[in-house]
Order: sequence, then C-alpha cells, then structure tokens
Amino acid sequence: MNTQETTYRCKMMIAGVGGQGVVFAANVLAEAAMIRGIEIHIAEIHGLSQRGGTVTVGIGIGKGITGFTGRAQVDVLLGLEPLETQRCLPYLHRGSSVLFGHTPLMPYAVNAQSAKYPDIPQLAEYLRQQCKEVLYVADILSHVDRNRSNLFLLGAAAGLQGFPFDRDTLELAIIQAVPEHQVREALRDFEKGIAYLNAINTYDRT
Repeated sequence: MNTQETTYRCKMMIAGVGGQGVVFAANVLAEAAMIRGIEIHIAEIHGLSQRGGTVTVGIGIGKGITGFTGRAQVDVLLGLEPLETQRCLPYLHRGSSVLFGHTPLMPYAVNAQSAKYPDIPQLAEYLRQQCKEVLYVADILSHVDRNRSNLFLLGAAAGLQGFPFDRDTLELAIIQAVPEHQVREALRDFEKGIAYLNAINTYDRT
C-alpha cells in the first residue's frame, strides 16, 4: 500500500435505471477499493429499480470521504443511461471526468409522447464544454449485450485519466464480486470495454 493509495480522495456517482446493474457496478468498485486498501463509503439512492426507475449511487473514495454528494461535488460520473446522466449535471464541476454510453431506456412519459428524450450527441457535446474529461460511448450496443453494459463501461472507464482504479485492480474486483460460474463472461465484457477504448485513436477530454 503506497502513499498515493492511502491519501487518494474522490467522489464518484453511478447513474442508471433498474436492471442496468448500477448497484453491482458500485460493488465492483467497493471490491477494488478494498484490494487497494483505500477507504470507501457508498450511499445508495434508488426508486422503483425493479420497474426501470432511477437508480443513483454516490461513492466516496478516500479517508473520511462520504458517499453523499451535493452540487458540483462529483469528480467522476459513470452514466449507464443517457437521461440519467443528464439528470446528474448539477453534481458535476469543471474538473469532472464523465463516461456514459448510448443505452437509452425510454421512460413512460417519452413513450406516451408527453415528453421528449434528450438529444444524446448534443448532451455529449455540452458535457465536453463543461467538464475536464468526457467519453461518450456511442456504439456500445454493437459490442456487448445491453444487460452487461455496466461491465463494458467499467472497462472503458478504466482508461479515463480521472478514474480511480486501473485495469488490473478492476479485474481482480470483478473476480471477487461475480459468482464463479459467471467470471469468464464478466471478464470478457469488461475486456471488450478496454478494447473499445484502445481502438479509439482520438477523442475529446476537454
């Protein structure tokens, strides 16, 4: 355990809807923190998760950092669903790192044509103007099953400059968090996310 690990401080948020594995992704990060010997606190806030409702998890990484987040306090945002990513905008600041995927799940109001779903590329561009580092994974569904997009996005997130855990630590964490008979598929989806990021020659981290 080195000095950097014991003094690291970061607030993260994972946002998505029920069924996308938001809580599971948070559990993987908790395992990663324990492997690295870093203190971690998780504050889970969720609504009708079994019905596709909003699920948001706040994570505090580092000694004395709580999982509760306020305005402009989130250093790293992992968005598993674009609309839920947009709803987290007030929590971001100029130094935030953001990764979110093109995995829209239309809420009832949109399906009933009483509300309009946000323009996803426009959201990505707005984030690039407001945050330090942004990766919008536009074609995630061509690389991985929708039900396992959380692991794919964690793999891609491992390449972000502001992400608190590296690939090797996350792989060990996945092995700890996943039932033994699912480890091979879980690691495969995670590695697809890493490969996706490595295949990108240039992308904005403005």
